[in-house]
Amino acid sequence: MKQFTIVLAFLLCAVVGQAQVQYLKDKPAYIEKQADSLTQIYSKKLGLTPKQDLLFKTNIGDYLVLREEVEKKYKGTEKLNELYKVSKKESGSMSEVLTEQQFELYEKIKSSIQPIARL
Repeated sequence: MKQFTIVLAFLLCAVVGQAQVQYLKDKPAYIEKQADSLTQIYSKKLGLTPKQDLLFKTNIGDYLVLREEVEKKYKGTEKLNELYKVSKKESGSMSEVLTEQQFELYEKIKSSIQPIARL
């Protein structure tokens, strides 16, 4: 029974650790710079707190990496569809960082600040 508990605990830690890998990954300097720039723009418009600012920047950076991967991997309509999915996931992540009012404003201004690519 003790071995089973140890194995179960190890597996749970492995699963939780795997979910966090994206946040631990080093991002290229140009992604960090772009995330900084976008966060500053949003921060002015949304009135982010320092804690929100940090979480927002982390999310932006993570999704810039995903967006870049999609840009390299897909072409045409498939690329647009995948970029749209990444954008929706990003918005979902931001809903956990922002207040309801901030999120509503974020949704309104996002397309002008971070447009999805066009064909």
